Amino acid sequence: MHSLSPRKTMITAALILTFFLVGCDRQKQAETPPPASESRSFTAAMEEAHQGVMGDVPMGSAKAVVPFAELEVEKAAGENSFTVGELYAQGEALEGQTVRVRGQVVKFSPAIMNRNFIHLQDGSGAEGDRTHNLVVTSQTAVETGAIVTVEGTLAANKDFGAGYTYAVIVEDAEITE
Repeated sequence: MHSLSPRKTMITAALILTFFLVGCDRQKQAETPPPASESRSFTAAMEEAHQGVMGDVPMGSAKAVVPFAELEVEKAAGENSFTVGELYAQGEALEGQTVRVRGQVVKFSPAIMNRNFIHLQDGSGAEGDRTHNLVVTSQTAVETGAIVTVEGTLAANKDFGAGYTYAVIVEDAEITE
């Protein structure tokens, strides 16, 4: 019987491992899509990377939207009061203005980027075009299911990066009810 010395065994193992790794790398190169053009945005790159990892699961603000809740919440009283649907319809015209909206808290995400993210719905807007779910940022914590009135500054077309963009968002809101 012929036996290999420990040195020859290690060299043989190293060669086998090297050939294995080279083969894996060639397979990976064949499966990897060609690099994208330089004009690709950061968001597009993030979405592409996310698609490869998460399949068809949406990322960013698209992932954060809560399904339409069948409810009717009375519009807030007073000046500068709007429904969720009205804020979407008039978002660009209301940019930078103080607005008041009343709705049911359908989702609460605390302590993200040093603020709480509150999702409100009042029964207005349309799920198909995502005008039914208003995101509000505040330092105040709220309970999911609570009906609240918030007052804050409306921002239109807000982009936090990494796919988190909002057609309208109410920022730095105070909970008044």
